Amino acid sequence: MKKIAAFALASAMTLSLAACGNPSASNSSAQGSGTGDDGKTVTLKIGNAMNSDHPWNTAIDQLCDLVSEYSDGKLELVNYPDATLGTEAELMEQVKEGTLDIFVGDPSVGTTFCKKLELFAVPFLFQDKEQWEAALDGEPGDTYAQMIEEETGIKILSYWGGSTRNVLAVKHPVESIDDLKGFKLRLAASELKFNVWQAVGCLPVEIAFGETYSAMSSGLCDGMENEMPSILSAKFYEVAPHLTRTEHEITVRPMFMNGEVFDSLAPDLQEALLKAVDEVTPVARQLEADYGQQAEDTMVNDFGLQIYSIDKQPIMESVAPVLEQFGAENGLSDLIAQIQAS
Repeated sequence: MKKIAAFALASAMTLSLAACGNPSASNSSAQGSGTGDDGKTVTLKIGNAMNSDHPWNTAIDQLCDLVSEYSDGKLELVNYPDATLGTEAELMEQVKEGTLDIFVGDPSVGTTFCKKLELFAVPFLFQDKEQWEAALDGEPGDTYAQMIEEETGIKILSYWGGSTRNVLAVKHPVESIDDLKGFKLRLAASELKFNVWQAVGCLPVEIAFGETYSAMSSGLCDGMENEMPSILSAKFYEVAPHLTRTEHEITVRPMFMNGEVFDSLAPDLQEALLKAVDEVTPVARQLEADYGQQAEDTMVNDFGLQIYSIDKQPIMESVAPVLEQFGAENGLSDLIAQIQAS
């Protein structure tokens, strides 16, 4: 996807949520409202489940401003953060049905209607952040976006995310694959993730996120896997002070848009939207990277979190058959090969 030079990060941090407009005064969704050729302002709704001060919403603030600027005020975005319009799964469904125009979030919440949306939950799909960016911004990212639109009617405007997921342990650090044998690992409900960690030797345990702290405290599980900001906000470091940089997942959080709504926009409004998205995407990624680093620094310096390294190769070899099977079952084998060759 074409990238346009981003504004300075400092500028993005100073934009206010008010720039996105007042939701209570918003116009109707673009769907059915014409192309904007009649001179009236077209208003699009964009939603996510993160807090207002999350990096995504800082970036969306900038996106709102740029869309208005590049369209000469003919296209406006109204942001709905804080899960105002529903959970991530509900927001994804709303975009599919056309009652919400744009959504940023975890693609795997859409697996009820498209299994291909679980692709980025596959561990070790990306070797590092450089490969992650090269794949998403290159031909593999374009190919995947086309697949999803053909199967669901949902466009992918851009790829945000970039946080890494790591293993957190209660009693002892995980320093080799042997330490994961028989390790009771908390996971959300996901057949794919259960298969992955069972292949490593873990004993996956399905536990709701809100019950994970008490589950680790009581010994129901030996640890969990998540991103730095989530570990900090839920205070998981209090009961599980050992974090291992497995970096088994580099998150991909696409910006999804209802395809019919996009197609209903006049060409100049489509161009303005895409230009703004391309410009803000690098800012959103950098903001998220900074957010994760700040969370890590806080836990290490203020709360005594211990961080360990691990040889990832044996883990990667263990999960390779699961990745191969997932690709074969969902028509993604060639794309996975493309991604890993990026």
